[in-house]
Amino acid sequence: MKPQQNIQPHNNNTGTDNGSGKYSILIDKIVECANNHLLMFMNQMLSTADEKLNAEAKKAKTEAERNKYIACTKLFCTERNDISHLFFMKLNRSLATSHADPADIENDTSLVDQDEMDEMVAITTMHAKAMNIYGHEVKNLEARLEYLEIMCTESFDKEALDPKHICEVFQGTIETIDLAIEVKLIFYKLFDQEVCSKLGVMYSALNRLLVDHGILPEIVLTTTKDIDIEQHIEGEVSSRVATYYDPEEKIHTDFIPRTKEEISRIVNEFMSGEMTITGDEIELPESFLRTPTQQDLDGKNCYQRKDVLTALSNLQRKLTSLHNKARNLTTSQIKQELLNDIEKTHSGDADKKVNLLDERSMDFVGLMFDAIAHDETISDIMKKLINRLQIPVMKLAMTDGKLFDQEVHPARVTIDLLTNAGKGINSREDRLYNELAVVVDDILDMFDADISAFEQAVNQIQAIIDKEKKLTEQIEKQQQKQILLEHARHIVTTQLKMLFCNKKMPEQIRPLVLKNWATLMLNRYLRYGRGSTPWIQSVLLLKLLIKCMQPIRLQSQYNLVKSNHLALAEAVNDELFETHLDKDEIASQVAVLKMHFLQLIKQFDLKLIGDAGDDLTEEELVDNTADDTEEQVQQIQQQVDMARQKIARLSSTTKPGVWYEIFTDKDKSKRRLKLSVILTDAAQLIFVDRKGVKVIQKDAEEFAKELEDNRSRVLADHSTFDFALGQVIGRMAA
Repeated sequence: MKPQQNIQPHNNNTGTDNGSGKYSILIDKIVECANNHLLMFMNQMLSTADEKLNAEAKKAKTEAERNKYIACTKLFCTERNDISHLFFMKLNRSLATSHADPADIENDTSLVDQDEMDEMVAITTMHAKAMNIYGHEVKNLEARLEYLEIMCTESFDKEALDPKHICEVFQGTIETIDLAIEVKLIFYKLFDQEVCSKLGVMYSALNRLLVDHGILPEIVLTTTKDIDIEQHIEGEVSSRVATYYDPEEKIHTDFIPRTKEEISRIVNEFMSGEMTITGDEIELPESFLRTPTQQDLDGKNCYQRKDVLTALSNLQRKLTSLHNKARNLTTSQIKQELLNDIEKTHSGDADKKVNLLDERSMDFVGLMFDAIAHDETISDIMKKLINRLQIPVMKLAMTDGKLFDQEVHPARVTIDLLTNAGKGINSREDRLYNELAVVVDDILDMFDADISAFEQAVNQIQAIIDKEKKLTEQIEKQQQKQILLEHARHIVTTQLKMLFCNKKMPEQIRPLVLKNWATLMLNRYLRYGRGSTPWIQSVLLLKLLIKCMQPIRLQSQYNLVKSNHLALAEAVNDELFETHLDKDEIASQVAVLKMHFLQLIKQFDLKLIGDAGDDLTEEELVDNTADDTEEQVQQIQQQVDMARQKIARLSSTTKPGVWYEIFTDKDKSKRRLKLSVILTDAAQLIFVDRKGVKVIQKDAEEFAKELEDNRSRVLADHSTFDFALGQVIGRMAA
């Protein structure tokens, strides 16, 4: 019988969500395309399973292995229709949900047992193989889906169609069938061969579909996925440092050599001709060094200011028409273009020149934009965008005396907001860059002399910043929770492996230890950290529990269990009852634990009766295993102290929310990223991109060294306009 497909249409939003109706239709086409390809692959897998499994059974070297493949063949015969139906039902249910519920992450605190660990390894391996084959197509698709996600609120998450998620959907499908782990691994092998390894065709088709609908036809820089990021974090975590950037807490930098009031006075006196810079050796424009004459002040034999402004406006429109193809002009080139334009319309005024004070204004603004070009806290991409405002600011310097007086002048605020909004932009292909470029284009189109063009720009950029904050804030919060939980699980799992090294865990005790006690440890770790008393108590109590649950061989071990088993079981019960875990389940598991202790005692009693005629050896009387409890506590403390020493190497300004230009690899360009989480007990720093997605993780000591060597650097949070103004005043005062 042919496997059935269960395709659920995406939930279209027919409202006026910023014109997202057309995107909703596109999303339905994406879902249909994905379903069609996956149906083809699933049909192939299910229809050829019998043949492949029988072939594997013939090659089996043992009877047990042969029977395993035969059992799989029977299961495929009876379950194939349900497998297909459930797979597509789970897949489309996930595609109908825009984002994961944060509560799902927060409440998922249980740890995995060995069988689940084997499944995770199988899925991770499939994913890694898939990314090696067609990873480029997957990343391009995710970049386009990310764009679509922002444009349409009804879109699904960008990773909903990645190989890992599809593998997890298949995992969830076969979870509904009661299968041994050995059989599940065979199912995964078939899925890998017939579905996962062939998904490149589907991703190519989906990318073509999106390109045909105008979604990012060209992708220069794709998004970074968790598969590209180091997954394992050594050390500790403190949820108390998982805070967010407070915009009121800025990094203050003394980059202006004088008070702002004095700066304003100096600039106004200089622009009006009341002040002139002395000293020919100073590398400053000629207009700064020449003392204004009365003719300069009167404007005789000079072009009228309106003619100069008209020529600048003509040049502004010329550059605007060229858009991104326009080259950045130096101040000298701007003045030459201006003179050429004026001479065309004033051919009889060949003896006239630009007024010295007007030239000063242009030179002064030109030096400011040179300073912006050398401001290392601004990306080259944003420098070029801000530089396009040079001519409008020159015109303001000539006509608006408030430009250098008012900190909240719209032109100043516009430049500062552009820098702030573009802090995390790493590529021209970034949607945010294109939105900011549109605002700059509007200024160049609208601005002549009316300041309202800049006032409108301030409102537009602030709205863009507010929108981006809403889009990224929740993503970053979810990322932080996920980082903390994944790391905590890793630490708890590592601790369990250490405690159970060369020890046995009775099958009936596994739920108590691997689920409930592990959850207690995880929550204590997140809340208090590894160096805390609650965490150490949970480790030491588990250590005693493990020691007591082992088969009794020694008299001292027998004495330990018999004297302490009731108190130990009650202590475990009391600790677990303080959690939000199921009380009935805890009571049942503690009862099983007590029964296990009684069985151990009874078995050793019978052994003693059977060996009554024999003298007990010294080994049977005394447990020679030294109590290393104090040593273990010291090891924990040493690890915590080592992490704190690493953290201490960082400056006081290193905190969540601060932006950096990060060294990623010697063969790769630096990226502008934000510090999102500090894992204090682990001395690990987690950096995210402007969308709140984790990009890279660094050891605190290594990062401190990078800052010292200037391989990475902080992006100071200062006013771009004030910084440039201070740089020019500094040159004048040199």
